[in-house]
Formats: sequence, structure tokens, C-alpha cells
Amino acid sequence: MNIEFHYYMLTYLLKASGFSGHASHVVAYASQFVDSNVMNYLVDTPGPSYETLPTQNWGFWSRETPRRIYVPFHFFPGDVDSPSAERIDGKRNPLNCTPDSPGAKELLIAALRTRNPYRVGIALHTYADTWAHQNFSGVREPWNSVDDSSVIPPIGHAQVLKAPDLLTTQWIDPRLVPENSSIVNRERFFAAAKKVYKYLCTYNRRPFDDADLVLDALSAALFEGGRARSMEERILDLCIGEDIGKFDRAEWIAAAISTDEIPDDNDAERGYDKLMWLKDEMLYRSKLVRKKPVPAKPDFFSSHFYRFNEAAKGHLEDAGRILEHTLHVTV
Repeated sequence: MNIEFHYYMLTYLLKASGFSGHASHVVAYASQFVDSNVMNYLVDTPGPSYETLPTQNWGFWSRETPRRIYVPFHFFPGDVDSPSAERIDGKRNPLNCTPDSPGAKELLIAALRTRNPYRVGIALHTYADTWAHQNFSGVREPWNSVDDSSVIPPIGHAQVLKAPDLLTTQWIDPRLVPENSSIVNRERFFAAAKKVYKYLCTYNRRPFDDADLVLDALSAALFEGGRARSMEERILDLCIGEDIGKFDRAEWIAAAISTDEIPDDNDAERGYDKLMWLKDEMLYRSKLVRKKPVPAKPDFFSSHFYRFNEAAKGHLEDAGRILEHTLHVTV
């Protein structure tokens, strides 16, 4: 899934389930920031230096990236017996991501119990992605190969590019049995939205018997009159109709640290954020250049950015526990 679900549709669901406007923004921002948080910063504070935890990057060649980023945040292992995962070759994979899986639900429930909005937002991202990323794993392996002739490495859904993450896309997964192979993302996304709404209502101790009405209203807001519109148009109409503020990926970082290396909203489209990340990976991670600390702003330890990073570390810890003790999976 992309920003349309992780921030805008989620904000709608949060408000509908009883969250305040401020709380909705924090939870939904944390959800989308999982995808936007690509840089690793060493923060110079009055005390010990603080290293941030990226929750997305493109280092598919590294063992650390699948183990610490792709699997725990984006491709959480699911149910090997899920009917939706039935393949032509009959194979099964304990690392395969499946929708609404027991492990993903355990991870979300653990976050909800903390009542930490950053933990909740991060876990909602991972939980929702189990629908979009189903039948792919977060490691580089033949399981993810959709086209054997592709030069793109088989990690996650890389070989089908953005197809699984776009709300209106329909596509074919040739690995699956015929009855599973025709994918309609809108059906997957709204199935995820309904489950998310029920969890959020339960969190706020509210009934969710209006779930179908809420989802119908959301669908009407996104697809008014059934006419085809771009994602940008759908988001703009949702923002205007539901009083949802625009997501600014630099907002939390800029308020917490002083650095020139903050990806802006246009960077993802132009590829600049990948270039910035690649420079960081190739120079600093390879020890060719010592990483230069960035100064913390005065309220760093009460900032959204710091709290998000602490929540991400908690999410990673819970994910590791569930993978090891519940799913018996080693990444």
C-alpha cells in the first residue's frame, strides 16, 4: 500500500472510529512515516549520541535490510495454510506474507495495548500491508520470482513494481492457482480497511456494527459517481471533504534535528531520496567516511521523530519475539 491508504484512508478510519483530529494525525502520520523514514541519522544530543532506526530503504543486497526492515515492517510472515496463498507449484513458505495472519494480529494487538499512538500507527502499517503484500516475502528468494527472465532481484514484490500498492490497480499473479491469480487491489484494500476499522473501534470501546456504512461512505468519497480519477484527485477530494491535512514527510524530522538531508515530498517522485539514501549507505555504512552527527534541536527528546524511533524499536522487538516464539521463523 502507499500513502493513499497508510495516511489518508487511515485518517478517515481513525476519525470515524472516535479518534480526535490530533490523535488521528499522529497515528496516521506514524503509519505513513514507516515508508518515508529512509535515512539513518546519528543525532548529537547533550548526552549520548542517538542513532535513528530506518523503517524503509532499498538495500536489498544486505542481510540486515530484510531482517530489520522488510520482514518486521512490510512483509510480516503469515499463515502457510492460507487458501489465498495456494500456488501452481504447490509450494509453501513460512516467510510468506498473508492477509490478517495470526502473527500480524498479535503484533497489532501488542501495539494497541501500549496505547502509544506511534506504536499503533507503525503496527497498523504492517498489518494493512499483509493484504497488499500477500504472497510475497521480505527476503531475496525464488519464491518472489514472477518473471524468471526479469533482471530485477526477487525480493518482496519488486518484480511487479508498484502494482500491489496502488488502490485501483488490477493485475495477474501467475504464481498462484487460477482462482487466486486475478488480483483486484480495491477489494484487498477495503477488506483491510474493514478489519482496521473494527480494531480501532474496539480500541476506543465503541461498537463497529456500522463498519459497512463507514466503508461505503469512504468508497463514495474516493470514487464519487464511479468516474475514473487519479490518486492525487482522490486524495485532494478526501482532504477537502473530510478536513484531512496534507502529509509532509519532512515535518517530524525538521522539527527534531538540524540537517540539510531531509527528503521532501517531491523527492520520491524524482528519485532524489534514493540517491540520498544510497550516498549514506555506500559511504557511511561501508565505513569509507565517518558519519557526521546532526545537531538535535532543543526539544528533540519530546519530538514526534524521537518518539516514532523509540516506537519503531519497540515494534522491532515485538516482531522478533513473535517471529521466534510464535511463528518459529528465522530471518
